[in-house]
Amino acid sequence: MLFVFAAPIFFVAHYKRQAVQALVVAFGVALHQQVPAATDLVDLRPTTQVGSYRQTKVVVDVEGKLKLNADGKEVQHLPLKVHAELQYAERVLAQSKQWSDVRLARSYETAQATIRLRESELKNQLRAERKLIVVESTMAQPSAVFSPLGPLTREELELVETTASGLALEALLPPRALKIGGQWPLADGAVARLLGLEAVSQHDVACTLDSVKDNLAIVSLAGKVAGAVGGVSSDIELKGKLNFDLKQRAVTWLTVACKENRAVGHAQPGFEVVTTLRLVSAPVKAVAELSDKALANLPLKASQPQLLIDLASEAGGFQLTHDRRWSVLFERGDATVLRLVDRGDLIAQCNISPVAPLGSGEQLTLEGFQADVKRVLGKNFEQIAEASEEASDAQIRILRVVVAGKADDLAIQWTYYHLSDDHGRRASLVFTIESSLLERFAAIDRELIDGFRFTAENQPSPAAPKSAVNSGDDGPLLR
Repeated sequence: MLFVFAAPIFFVAHYKRQAVQALVVAFGVALHQQVPAATDLVDLRPTTQVGSYRQTKVVVDVEGKLKLNADGKEVQHLPLKVHAELQYAERVLAQSKQWSDVRLARSYETAQATIRLRESELKNQLRAERKLIVVESTMAQPSAVFSPLGPLTREELELVETTASGLALEALLPPRALKIGGQWPLADGAVARLLGLEAVSQHDVACTLDSVKDNLAIVSLAGKVAGAVGGVSSDIELKGKLNFDLKQRAVTWLTVACKENRAVGHAQPGFEVVTTLRLVSAPVKAVAELSDKALANLPLKASQPQLLIDLASEAGGFQLTHDRRWSVLFERGDATVLRLVDRGDLIAQCNISPVAPLGSGEQLTLEGFQADVKRVLGKNFEQIAEASEEASDAQIRILRVVVAGKADDLAIQWTYYHLSDDHGRRASLVFTIESSLLERFAAIDRELIDGFRFTAENQPSPAAPKSAVNSGDDGPLLR
């Protein structure tokens, strides 16, 4: 079964000796620096601006339990432990005065994680061909993390969406000079970006200037947060500290410990975990991988093509790209089940199954496909609303049958697809959606079909009967 994480994700980085030495210097130890008096004002405004570069290392450890509710009844708890490392160079591409809106480009040298779930251990890492990442963040919208080089997999997205990944460190600093002991609140958007939330409904997170010594201003932050990701509620209690180097005018250290309880979603597990993040950063000179020449002609602003997710199923023999609202519910040799969740509401389900090849020269007709669909739906069938045949740009023959019917007295539309090619490869896709949602999500099936590709020359024989359709019974669409 493919395990997909919805959590804000947990990483860490290995660093070379020279980089470590440079970051030690970044802490700015000045032996003869005079300690300011309690009445002195301390200016924590950064000098970072558009075009600035920095080198960053992050280590994240997570421990707790995953909450699963596969049958919709009893919640199971599985022990969870994550250790992650990442290292990247970062360039500021755009920013607002108070760092509420920002666009950052990152070139990753390392991005990897080890996830231990009960007795199973999973490894996750960023592909070399996706090492360039852009973060586009505003206070009004959730941060968009994408690669200008092509779609990320879900696992890669979760890897680079670690705690504080959608936030410029400068957004944690006060807008004015203040005395030691002075406090300032964080904006809702800054808290959301810090914790990887899409929305914050309530919080009391505040920062305090604790002390200044040896050119380092020490700031603590603490508070409780009620928020949500994908419409799923999350309660967090956090404590942290950061160092601001008064000579370099930059944040050089951040550590945050979060105790989080997230509810189970329609397509994602919940969890109760303690996450600890340690981040060290230092300003550096220009980085070749992030130069104007390296970034020329690349899409550096978030748009729908850049936000697609790449799903490759070795067991199913296919690859497709899809909207980020789709998540894999489970995957096995004879079926992959995805669910579309929008703002916490379950909208649609898609079941994908390989189909055994036909004999040489044989093809399923549209009339035969309609008969198969009608037979599979049985008493739930009411009428066929559409039936069509076409060929895709990838030379895949597409049979499409749209059926209106009912399940448990609920009006449902099923859209059945039979895909085949000249190599004898075949697949069945079934989309299930409530009829009342059709106007809002009219083209969700076409988006997945347009991104579908066969990847295996010899598809595995399915465990289910050799029908050209599947019933959609795996993981039924439940409200």
